[in-house]
Amino acid sequence: MSIVNLDKGLPLSERLQRLDHIQARRFSKLAGTVLEIATEGIIRHLAACDRMDVNPDISAVREIIDDALNGRRLYAVATEIT
Repeated sequence: MSIVNLDKGLPLSERLQRLDHIQARRFSKLAGTVLEIATEGIIRHLAACDRMDVNPDISAVREIIDDALNGRRLYAVATEIT
């Protein structure tokens, strides 16, 4: 039996809505550079969660949006393990 993530093909705003309506509402109010920073961070977080087959962390999404509002780009860097 395998876990299938049915949310993968949805637009970012819809995925956020399914995760947490409060963070989705905060995200929808963003614009400009703040929106770009938050979008990149959230996409990276969701991609990492998809790779590891774990549920996205709502508090991480909240922190990404907070950091974007403060003008910070804080992303974990994935490295290949050889």
